[in-house]
Amino acid sequence: MKKIILGTIALSFSAFSAEITSLAGESVAIFAKNEKKQEKPLIYLAENFHEMSTLPGFSMGAPSGLVSSYGVMFAGLSGRKDKESKDGALAFGMGIGSSEKIGGSVSVGVGSIDTRDGGAFNRGNLNLSLGHNFREYGFGTSIGVNGIDLWHATSEDGKKEDPSFYAAGTKLLPNDYIPITVTLGFGNNSFADINIEEGKRKDSVYGFGALGFYLLPQLSFIVDYTSKVLTTGISVVPFPAYPITASFGLTNLTKQGPDDRVAAIGTVGAAYVF
Repeated sequence: MKKIILGTIALSFSAFSAEITSLAGESVAIFAKNEKKQEKPLIYLAENFHEMSTLPGFSMGAPSGLVSSYGVMFAGLSGRKDKESKDGALAFGMGIGSSEKIGGSVSVGVGSIDTRDGGAFNRGNLNLSLGHNFREYGFGTSIGVNGIDLWHATSEDGKKEDPSFYAAGTKLLPNDYIPITVTLGFGNNSFADINIEEGKRKDSVYGFGALGFYLLPQLSFIVDYTSKVLTTGISVVPFPAYPITASFGLTNLTKQGPDDRVAAIGTVGAAYVF
């Protein structure tokens, strides 16, 4: 379960960095009032969404229905620690197509940093997403596949894993108090019930979802339910003028799967628009 959850967190967060950065203009326009950006120092408390170059996260495992476009590159690093183990993974990629027509992203996930499960960077996989953003409705839909095997260790723990397919939708709900994002979808394998035997998860489809509450333009609170695993946390944009996002939380609060332990997780992601 550690590999599955960690990979999902890293890939979802990295894909999110691209999606939300390419959508920053339209998302901010939906959330914010018509106020212009002003020159500010590097670190300050943003008063409105128009001051933000990107937005805090709204998911910690569930794939987003919002898709990116060509012209965005992104990277993310994630870590996970419980009472008995710790590990980390990274992902990087770029947007493709046009979100106003058919857009998406392609990324590569790499793990792990724990040498006890076969060595550092002993797993690599390819991930793809495609979809469309309905800008006027603040809504996006996507389909995708995570975990297409590129390389893996030869040890028993590093055996080849089956890819995971999903479909997702994300809706932005702007208001004057606490803007909300709602993500719903379904998928197999790493998105299926974590209690199902690993070899049978590819044949099982399970729903997932996430809620993001924008307490401040720079701060969101997230509740995520993916693979029957409940995760909660916060996401922060420390520098409003730069598309850098950090998220921290607790996962597996429902104590599911063979490693039925609550774990602390953290991610850092950045994007570059060219």
